[in-house]
Formats: sequence, C-alpha cells, structure tokens
Amino acid sequence: MNPSFYKSIYTQEENQGAVNKLSLFVKRHFVKVLVSSVVFILVFTSFLMMGTDASSQHVADATDQEQVVLVHSGDTLWAIAKRYSDSKHDIRYIIYRIQERNDLKTAEIKSGQKLVIPTL
Repeated sequence: MNPSFYKSIYTQEENQGAVNKLSLFVKRHFVKVLVSSVVFILVFTSFLMMGTDASSQHVADATDQEQVVLVHSGDTLWAIAKRYSDSKHDIRYIIYRIQERNDLKTAEIKSGQKLVIPTL
C-alpha cells in the first residue's frame, strides 16, 4: 500500500487553529464561570445562615420576680401560660409576654429549652 493514499482531511495548520480557538473559548468563559460560581456560593451560604436559629441576641437572665421554666416533651406555650396565669389576664396576652420576653419569633418551643416567665 502506498502511504500517501490515505490523507488526513485536516492539515497541521487547521489543527493548530482549532486548538487556539478552543483555548481562547476556555479563557473567555472561565472567568464567567468562576464569577458565577463565587456569587452562587455566597448567596447559598447567606440563605443557610438566615435559616438557622442562631442569633447574637441572648435572653437576659431572670430577675427575682420572674421564674425560669424548663420545657418538657409535649409542652406548649398555651399550657405553660395557663399554668402560670392568674384569672386577671387572657392566656393569649400571657403567651405574647412570654414570647416577647424570650425573643421567640413563633410559638414553637423545644424540649429542654429554658423559658423566662415574666411577671404580670
């Protein structure tokens, strides 16, 4: 067989041009992909941090007139407020005061959590 019978359809120069084009494409888009990735990571981590219960605010210690209650499994704010209420105040008002005193955003409480019961 004659080796010159089989010829490549691409010449050496065309191959070099394709490599240069690919290299230029990667260089141009690498910066875009890198910047997009960094922005995505920053946004994602900020949403993760917003979703945590961690905050820099701590509930002040109970005064002599206030009581500290340890939440047990099955306890609700309604039951705790009813336990420490007097007949003068509405239970909803007591729940509001407990939430306000303990910086609770919702009525959700967890077992083992300590709540300060304010004076009424």
